[in-house]
Amino acid sequence: MDVGASDVDSLSAQSADIVVNGDSSAAVSSMESKNLDLKSDSLRKKERQDSIALERSNRRIYGWHSEGALGYRREADMDTTMERFYINNHALRKTINLQTLGNLGSPSQSAIFVDRLNKTNFLFFRPYQDFYTSMEDVVFYNTKDPFSILEYYGGGSHNRDNRFIDGLFTVNANSKLNFGLYGNWTKAYGPYLSLSTKYHNSGFFSSFVGGSFEYMAAVSFNGFESYENGGFTDDRNITDPKNTGNMEPANVPVFFMDNSWNRVHNWNAYLNLKKHFGFDREVSVSKDSSTYIFVPVTSIVYTMNMESDWRRYTVNNLNVGGVKVDSFYHSYNLNDKFLCDSLHTMDSTRFWQIRQNLGITLNEEFNRLMRFGLAAYLAFDVKKYTYLDREKSLASGPTTYENDSLGFLLNPNYSVLYRKKLGVGAKLSKHTGEAFTYDFFGEYYFLDEKEKAGSLNLGGTLSSKANWGRQRVEIEANAQYDRECPDFFEEYYFSNHISWNRDFDYKNTMTIDGSLRFPSFAFYDKLGLSATAVLKNLSNYIYWDKHALPQQHDGTIQLLTFSLKEHACVWHFHWDNDFVFQKCSEESILPLPSLNWYTTAYLRFDQLFHVLNLQVGVDARWNSAYYAPNYLPATGQFFLQDPESDTYQKYGDYMYMNAYVNLQLKRVRFYLQMNHLNKLWTNKYNSLYMRGYAMDPSYLKFGLSAIFGH
Repeated sequence: MDVGASDVDSLSAQSADIVVNGDSSAAVSSMESKNLDLKSDSLRKKERQDSIALERSNRRIYGWHSEGALGYRREADMDTTMERFYINNHALRKTINLQTLGNLGSPSQSAIFVDRLNKTNFLFFRPYQDFYTSMEDVVFYNTKDPFSILEYYGGGSHNRDNRFIDGLFTVNANSKLNFGLYGNWTKAYGPYLSLSTKYHNSGFFSSFVGGSFEYMAAVSFNGFESYENGGFTDDRNITDPKNTGNMEPANVPVFFMDNSWNRVHNWNAYLNLKKHFGFDREVSVSKDSSTYIFVPVTSIVYTMNMESDWRRYTVNNLNVGGVKVDSFYHSYNLNDKFLCDSLHTMDSTRFWQIRQNLGITLNEEFNRLMRFGLAAYLAFDVKKYTYLDREKSLASGPTTYENDSLGFLLNPNYSVLYRKKLGVGAKLSKHTGEAFTYDFFGEYYFLDEKEKAGSLNLGGTLSSKANWGRQRVEIEANAQYDRECPDFFEEYYFSNHISWNRDFDYKNTMTIDGSLRFPSFAFYDKLGLSATAVLKNLSNYIYWDKHALPQQHDGTIQLLTFSLKEHACVWHFHWDNDFVFQKCSEESILPLPSLNWYTTAYLRFDQLFHVLNLQVGVDARWNSAYYAPNYLPATGQFFLQDPESDTYQKYGDYMYMNAYVNLQLKRVRFYLQMNHLNKLWTNKYNSLYMRGYAMDPSYLKFGLSAIFGH
């Protein structure tokens, strides 16, 4: 994780103002000729510059993310091309293997451990973070013209279809001030009973990039509702359909029938302020004229990130006529006693957090003798947990519910806990140039949540982009050590179905990784290759055992991950492959598929009739079999299988294939896809992600995207 990056792009902010808004294009040309090279310095430190470096000077829109404790700006992918547009599940654009309940927007986690996200500190939001828009995901813009994107996706049978609508609008008030809003809404019934999802992500954002002052501000709202069916009562309805009646997906029996669901709501607010101190430098515009640009030397930076979350798990009709209808807990060998209410469940929790950083930076472009940037900052973090108190609940008798200050129903037997952190951070970095760049950072909390020991983050990145003769090579190496306090909800939780009370030690993670990338080869420029190796040491790792309770492993888990990406093109034929190999030293604690593969083969024709790009192909995902964790609706967590259970088995070793037609007509993108194509002819029926949850059957999907004002 990038902690507290200094604002090394102060000059780049000025450069971006010139490049994006086009107010001084002549000045840009002059600056480049005088080795100021502001535009290329900005480009060199951007992650995705490969495909856009040559055209950036003519771009009419520029977008970036705000990262780190002090709001370092990282260029954003504008997502206006055809590539992988047909992958409507956006979580699968970030990882090649997803363990999921099956339906779009349902709880999930990447089966590739290094791809697992950590966008929120609220434990019960983590199952949804693959589809959740955090402040790190928000894109800020600077654009010459009003810019907007509208997208629509639909698919599935007529009465159990999935629909997705996405929109963005942004406009500049002048060359420096921008406003915008975004939103996406999803409603997915899914093919199987009581597994529908409904969620939204929406928000507002604004930015100002001036010479001596900058700000970035955003507010986001996220809400998820997912019905929980507890999985199939008998997986043989999927794995052995010939002997179980060849049921239609909507008729396969499940544990919960429209009486169990999870709701999670969240809002975030973000503010980043930068005040630059520097001087005006004269630069030539032409032989007879010149202009001045502001050169920042030092910057004062303030960052605030606030998050508020609410979650409720509901189950109605736990008992009918004195006979328990919930057999889910019996089937998974879990505790089946109701701790609060024997008629219905309404477990609620609340979480609130504010993180603030105040720092000072010395910008690297100003320091001509020693080309590096420096940053130092104070960090203050407050968390508030509102949770159901075990002692109050057991002593109160029959459960009643009241509305809280936001109108959400909450069990009145709750308590409130505050946790605070106070620390310092620093960063040393060099982003200028390509031959050698680096980032070194450190963060230490001397006042920590449990006050046992200080949380600590140390790390560094070295990278180089150079030409070895005619061959372009990109190399990167990273090392990072994290010592992290366990979350309160990992240690304490009480609800109607499950409870725990733990006292865990600090979690320790050591990560070392390196990557080697050949964007293309000198002997054949239509072949590209990249390789990455990651070694992780996990000490005091917290996992969810066979009883769906949190436990801490008292040893060290070693995890080796190796990935290989390849792109090849011959004539109009393209073949892209993504391989991931994982090996874990404690597979009984952290089960993962050893082999993972995503492949797509397609024909691509550009500029047909001078206006149309066409892509026709197939893609497929496969992973080796492994002991995939189970899923508990009451907590939203994935927990280990019981080795002594009759249902203990491996899942995987199944190919999931799609066929698609992908088109781009100027600013309009469109695709048609036959989902799970091989289901139509395969004689393999092990299409389960894990116990109780299956892959979608075959059906037609389509998507449409239109860009305006670009």
